[in-house]
Amino acid sequence: MRIKGLDSLRVFSILIILIYHFFGNFMPAGFLGVNILFVMSGFLIMRNFLREIDRSGGIDIRTFYHKRFVRIMPAILLMVIIGLILVNFVNKDYMQGLARQVGATVSFTTNWFEIVNGGSYEAQFIKHIFLHTWFLSLEIHFYILIPIILIITPVVHRKLEHKGLTGASGVSIDMQYILKVLFIGLALISYATLYISVIRGAFSTAFNYFSDFTRMGSLFLGAAAGTYTSEKKISERVASYKNAAAECDSTSDGKWFKLNPMIALATLLIVTLILSFLLSYTDKKTYLMGFIVVDLLTVAAIVQCCFAEDLKEPKFISAISNYTYGVYIFHWPFLIMISSLTESPVKYPIIIVLTGLAVLFNQKIWEPIFRGEKIEINKIEIGELARKVVMLSSPFIIIALTVWVGFKAPKMLSLEKQIWEKSVSNDVQAISADRENLNKSISKVSDYRLATRSEKLIINMPADLHAKGSTTLIGDSVMLGPKSYLEENIPNLVVDAEGNRLLDSGAEVIENMAKQNELGEIIVIALGTNKIGDANECLKKILAAVPKGKKLVLVAPYNGRDNKTDVAEAMRKIAKKYKYVTLMDWQKYASENPDLYKGTDGIHFYGHMDTYAEYQGKLLKAINKAAEPKAVK
Repeated sequence: MRIKGLDSLRVFSILIILIYHFFGNFMPAGFLGVNILFVMSGFLIMRNFLREIDRSGGIDIRTFYHKRFVRIMPAILLMVIIGLILVNFVNKDYMQGLARQVGATVSFTTNWFEIVNGGSYEAQFIKHIFLHTWFLSLEIHFYILIPIILIITPVVHRKLEHKGLTGASGVSIDMQYILKVLFIGLALISYATLYISVIRGAFSTAFNYFSDFTRMGSLFLGAAAGTYTSEKKISERVASYKNAAAECDSTSDGKWFKLNPMIALATLLIVTLILSFLLSYTDKKTYLMGFIVVDLLTVAAIVQCCFAEDLKEPKFISAISNYTYGVYIFHWPFLIMISSLTESPVKYPIIIVLTGLAVLFNQKIWEPIFRGEKIEINKIEIGELARKVVMLSSPFIIIALTVWVGFKAPKMLSLEKQIWEKSVSNDVQAISADRENLNKSISKVSDYRLATRSEKLIINMPADLHAKGSTTLIGDSVMLGPKSYLEENIPNLVVDAEGNRLLDSGAEVIENMAKQNELGEIIVIALGTNKIGDANECLKKILAAVPKGKKLVLVAPYNGRDNKTDVAEAMRKIAKKYKYVTLMDWQKYASENPDLYKGTDGIHFYGHMDTYAEYQGKLLKAINKAAEPKAVK
């Protein structure tokens, strides 16, 4: 029995996801459409399994996975082939690491691949071509888990009945009741994991967004709804509702009892739209409130649609719904690669046309080949041999293209190359500065002991090579880009930046520079993008390493890639506690002005002169504040 209303939900979900992908700044939380799709998927899978159990007494796992394969895999294979071909015509940076992306895509582990690599729709300098398949990864993991649960549950049910366990009324516990409780329990565990992770800041935003542990709650909640709305229970409940409504017709309140799915659907759509405009990927409220609200409203809408017999749905909506999967699969690679070639609005019709052609080819020719359906092209039927050749050659085509792309791919991204080059340049400058300092020290030796081998030569570095009020900035790879700009525009500033420098090493760097008398009166710590240990412990060591008489400026780091704020929060606490510490809250300012990192990886802003100027202004203000007469260490 087809449930009317679900096609409308599917089309709406894909629509707001597409708006988010195309115009992320306009609708920053359009990804909430994914939650609707997750709930629907969990509901439909569970409902179909229960229908099969009611009819045959069990489930055919082999048939289930075969249906899932021919529905999901053909489009994935075609998309990967298209992506591997098109990547040869765009920026070579997109080839870097593409083989690993392909592996994650076909093995349905993209969600964990993105967690490990810090990926997101928001913050990558070079967005992954197959990033959007993370959604399918979760679905596949759910498809693997559900049959296992359905095999184990009857065994548990029989044991409960054998032990004589009954409900409160003395009626034996129903298997569907066990499933319902189990799925609700699993959903609650998933939501609790998400809340704990967000509140405690234990994991990155990428983990909260992509992880099975934090996102499977939507699927489990949908599955719980599926146990509540099996076809048998629907017919029983609809009959009881009709009887109850008939008895209430004579009362003034009877009309409120009648089910109205339109209200439930409208509420879901309106609330989701509002949240899509108000929330965002990095907003904690998205994870603490947005997901659960959309999930619960989706369940309510689905349940209402199940129990409504008079709901009408336009035929064109159902027709469009048949193509939504293909649209989702093919639009993203075209969007990413065409956008890399031009930012002109002309890219949009090109992307739409290419996506449409790929969807039609997949729907009319490619998928039917894998389903074994009869296909005719210009009255020429594709034979069985040709069908097998296409199916069997697809994996080998992907392997060959992946090897080719891997051979042509650069060894590092252009951004990584910039970091490496600037790091080398910084090292060369440091060596030159050390040589200059050494020459100055040697020139101070005025006696002739240099020629006397009987005395030991001791060269003392100048007590302070910096001018009064000088500043030393200790930074990581983020500071390699604006280093020259900052030194030119901030008086008496020396920047010591190094790629992959950890917050953990900050104390050691200060101690080494202090020994060489290379620290200015004000020390700026612009670290924290990379760390291993606890932020509070690292900062305590940095405070202990700061020599007496110095002042300290802490730059709260911005990390738009995973939006972790633990370092920034620790710095804020320290700045409030110690008078000789000044805070430059770059994390807060950058979060409020995301355009500062537009077109970047969300961490580095190399070559973005407007961002250089904003950073320089904030830093100069913090340095001037630190220079004011107040406590020193």
